[in-house]
Amino acid sequence: MKTAHPTRKPPSTALGAPLLEVHDLAVAYGGIRALKRVSLEVRCGEIVAMIGANGAGKTTTLKTIMRLLPIAAGRISYDGQDLAGVATEEVVARGVSLVPEGRAIFVNLTVRENLELGAWNHKDQRTIQETLEDVVKLFPRLGERMKQEGGTLSGGEQQMLAIGRALMARPAMLLLDEPSLGIAPRLVADIFEAVALVAASGTTILLVEQNTRLALKYSTRAYVLRTGEIAMSGSSKELANNEEIRAAYLGG
Repeated sequence: MKTAHPTRKPPSTALGAPLLEVHDLAVAYGGIRALKRVSLEVRCGEIVAMIGANGAGKTTTLKTIMRLLPIAAGRISYDGQDLAGVATEEVVARGVSLVPEGRAIFVNLTVRENLELGAWNHKDQRTIQETLEDVVKLFPRLGERMKQEGGTLSGGEQQMLAIGRALMARPAMLLLDEPSLGIAPRLVADIFEAVALVAASGTTILLVEQNTRLALKYSTRAYVLRTGEIAMSGSSKELANNEEIRAAYLGG
C-alpha cells in the first residue's frame, strides 16, 4: 500500500506521538456498564492490540471510537481533535476506518462493487483506481474474483475483502475487529502478513484479536481488558512472557 493519502491531509501527529487517545471512557447498555473508565492510547505508526475474553468490552471500545455507540463518560480524541458529537461518517472522513467483527460485506454485490463502496468519501476516479490496484497487490485473490459476488467467497477471502474495503477509504488509522475469527488457519497467516504490510506503509492499527498469540506477535504494545476495564498493559513482548497472561490466554 502507498503511504500517501492524496485526497485527504495526513494526520498532523508526528510519528511516535499519540494519534488516538481514549480517557476514562464509559459506555452503558441500558443499566449495564460495558466499559468503565477505559484509558488507552495508540501512537502514530504503531500496531496496538486489545486482548481479553469474550464480553470484556473490546468490540464496544472500537464501536465507540467510530461513534457507533454513545459515550456515557470520558473522552476520545483523534489527531488532537475531540470526537464527541462527531458522526461516524465524519470519523471516516478524518481518516479512521473499521473492519467489523463478522466482516459485514455485501453478499449480493461483486467484489469490485464492495471495494468501490469503501471509497465513498473519494470523488477522484484516478485515486479510486490507484487505491483499488494497491488493494489487489495486497490481496491478489481479490483481483482474481472481482466479478464474483461477495457471498461466494470463502471466509478468509471475505475477510480480505472487508479489510480491502476499509483500505479503499485510504485511512491513516485502521481498527481491526477479530480478523482471524472463523477463518481457515492457512489464510490467517496471509491476512496477518498483509496487516503487517499495511502497518509498514505508515497506517496506524488498533487490533482486537481472539488469537492472543498472533495479536502479541504482530503488535508492539497491548492492553488486556477484563469486564470493561483495563486490567494490564505493556509491550507485547512483556505481556507474552507474563505468567498470568500465558496461563489465561496462551495455554500456560
